[in-house]
Amino acid sequence: MKLILKQYLASLRERQELDAVLPDLLSSMGMNVFISPTRGVKEYGVDIAAVGQVNDQEEKVYLFSVKSGNLTRETWNGNADQALRPSLDEIQDSFIHSRLPPEHRDKKIVICLCFGGDVNSGIRQEVSGYEDRNTRDNISFEEWNGDKLSELIQQYLLKEDLLPSSSQALLRKSLALLEEPESSSKHFLLLIDEVLSNATDANSIASSITRINVCLWVLFSWCRDGGNLEAAYLSSERALLLAWDKAKEHYTGRNKSSKSFDSILDTYQQITDCYVDRCLIPYVGLKYALSHAVHSPCSIDVNIKLFDVLGRLAVKGHWILDSLSKSYTEKPPTDGESEEQERLRLRLRDVTSAIRLLAVNNPILLSPYKDSQAIDLGLTLTLLSNDSEHDGFVQSWLSEMVDKCIFTFECDGMYPIVHNSYEKLLEHRNKDKNNSNYKNKVTEASVLYPLLAVFCSLYKLDSVSQDLENFAKDKLTHSTLQYWYPNQSSEQDMYSNSSVHGSASTNFPMNGNAALEHIKQECVNADSFKSMSAVTKGKAPLVLTACRCYRYPVPFHYLEDLLNEYE
Repeated sequence: MKLILKQYLASLRERQELDAVLPDLLSSMGMNVFISPTRGVKEYGVDIAAVGQVNDQEEKVYLFSVKSGNLTRETWNGNADQALRPSLDEIQDSFIHSRLPPEHRDKKIVICLCFGGDVNSGIRQEVSGYEDRNTRDNISFEEWNGDKLSELIQQYLLKEDLLPSSSQALLRKSLALLEEPESSSKHFLLLIDEVLSNATDANSIASSITRINVCLWVLFSWCRDGGNLEAAYLSSERALLLAWDKAKEHYTGRNKSSKSFDSILDTYQQITDCYVDRCLIPYVGLKYALSHAVHSPCSIDVNIKLFDVLGRLAVKGHWILDSLSKSYTEKPPTDGESEEQERLRLRLRDVTSAIRLLAVNNPILLSPYKDSQAIDLGLTLTLLSNDSEHDGFVQSWLSEMVDKCIFTFECDGMYPIVHNSYEKLLEHRNKDKNNSNYKNKVTEASVLYPLLAVFCSLYKLDSVSQDLENFAKDKLTHSTLQYWYPNQSSEQDMYSNSSVHGSASTNFPMNGNAALEHIKQECVNADSFKSMSAVTKGKAPLVLTACRCYRYPVPFHYLEDLLNEYE
């Protein structure tokens, strides 16, 4: 386990990675962290500051200057940004005299050189000489390298009573199976369940989520080094949802369990950012690139994967949109956008542009094979509906998709069916086209067509809406057209998927205006959504993440502002 942890630490970057793990570790050691990493705030060489006892010594102040990887000549005192030696000089020249809180000034000070790897042998004498020259009565130096950090993580975060040997074995299995992402993520899910099973009060929940977060970081760092992020993506999604299921009752935004959850949310965001930036955005602009990357001659494989990718991009966009909306609420851009608002806006534009290019360059996204792909479409259309700049694209996409769905149904092609299994889709491709009972059976229900009816009406595609309505009257009289809404049990089961939940409205009207009136009324009647913890506590995209992960249709409540414009 120590070797696994050391490799993990050596791979972490300095900002928002190694310096994000360290505060949790120090808190678990019983220390009081009084300075944590903050973007854009100058702390005169100090990334993290804490006060406390280590190994039963007297209470001291520990000032950490954090660097990534091995300490080389370049990162010690070279041209690298924020080399370590100048930071140590700043701590002694400025921080200790002007920034150290008065209550700690009579304590001994330990300046900690913190890095995830080792000191290169070529500069060992320089580093040791610097430490010897600057050691005084009240100031000393310590090196917190990869070896020491991995020992401390084992001792305080992943010790036997906190992360039993069975859980450590599950982590090792998850790491060993990275090339089989589904198997890897299944082992990681077992680890999550085991760690969270005994968490009942606020403190134990905070501790459990922190341990899961460290394990998730280990998994992510190995995935990133191996160039295969799938296991980390799947595991982070489940870890986030199950962590919220435990933390939601205690979440205030300020206490320990809140901070633990926010930390694992940050990890999820970094994993999904890395996935989007490495695996999707560079290739969406190339014709058929992602279709070809599925490495399958079968269109079913390509169709399933690209709709899955579409849903992932859309969920990422919803998280960014939520952060941007909150920033505008907290600080309206009266004098222009802040730097953070501009960053979020540009990031959102990158994601929505990627969605558009993905659809344009991979035409298979015009033809859903599974009715449940309405979930990925719902996530995407709900996101794009927040910006009128995308209206022309959405109108074109919807028109072609409706046309494809009607055409494939009428010519017995790969029209959408209710089954989700790969085997059933293969049978569907090789079906007996003269068997009318088969067609009725595999289209006996649908949430896709109601979704298309709603968005065609919202985007004023009158002729397309009429074609869809006529198609439903002529060809879908046997089908239960319906939609799903959260109900009273959804709060209990939404984030853990412990049981089936929610309610369906059947007899969905396919006339455009009637469909809009229907969902407006259903959103009013199905008011359980508005009382869900993720919604009331400012984490609404969690519901969308759960919809994507556990395959539930996107609640139309996310369209209420748009629906009100059509009253």
